[in-house]
Amino acid sequence: MSSSLTTPSTFNAISNEIFDYFDIHREKLPLLIIVYLLTIIWIIYLILYHSRVQGIILSYILKRFFLKDAIQMKFDSFSISFISGSIMFRNLHYTTGSYFVCVRDGCLTFRYWSRTNKKSVIRLQIKLNHVDILFSTPIRSNTFSETNNLNDDLHKGSIHEIPTKADDAQSVNTVKDNEEGFLVQSLRSLFPAIEIKVDHGRISIRHDTLPYSLSIRFNTMNSVFTSESPSKHAPQIDLMTLIYSLTYKNLRIQFYRNEAYQGEHKDM
Repeated sequence: MSSSLTTPSTFNAISNEIFDYFDIHREKLPLLIIVYLLTIIWIIYLILYHSRVQGIILSYILKRFFLKDAIQMKFDSFSISFISGSIMFRNLHYTTGSYFVCVRDGCLTFRYWSRTNKKSVIRLQIKLNHVDILFSTPIRSNTFSETNNLNDDLHKGSIHEIPTKADDAQSVNTVKDNEEGFLVQSLRSLFPAIEIKVDHGRISIRHDTLPYSLSIRFNTMNSVFTSESPSKHAPQIDLMTLIYSLTYKNLRIQFYRNEAYQGEHKDM
């Protein structure tokens, strides 16, 4: 007889060891099954649902604490990769009373994680797909309303010859300007240049009092946003120079009928 018939195979030896282990640890077998099931559930959660849960949490935090005036602020999914230094999101919806922004998916990549040896000025790359931006009525900034309120207070104070809140408002604005200036300088030193790439974008502008709306479409857009140091001759006037260069492919500009307009339409 051959040795292959008398000597057990490796597979049979391993199976026998497994059965012996189960016989010895029979009491711990239910716990082992539960651990395996929890591991499978956790892996499925990380693959399919973790980014969606992060998107819901981030949307709530931004809407609750930072973007209180927004009508809608939502991410369908949001994830951060520390290995590649990227921030990825899907289906961004941001709506206010003046404009609407929708991005199907996007990715922010920090160049500090890049493998290239060259020290590039561009340290942040933003890639967006299917961007839709709509500007509608009313378009009115908070600065405009604050200026009107301040002018009303000054006018009332000059008539009645009583102290106004102009000095307090001016001091508060000075503190805010200093904080914003420090933040801008910090971001500028961290990101001297930002590269923005957009695939399939549309920008629409409409007003309820106008019969036609403006639509700008493009297939691809490559742009670089940079800033330069202020001039040494007039540092108080020239605070910072911002440069935004961009190129479009298949750019189309057209007018279309505004459905919200109640007046008479004229053919163009």
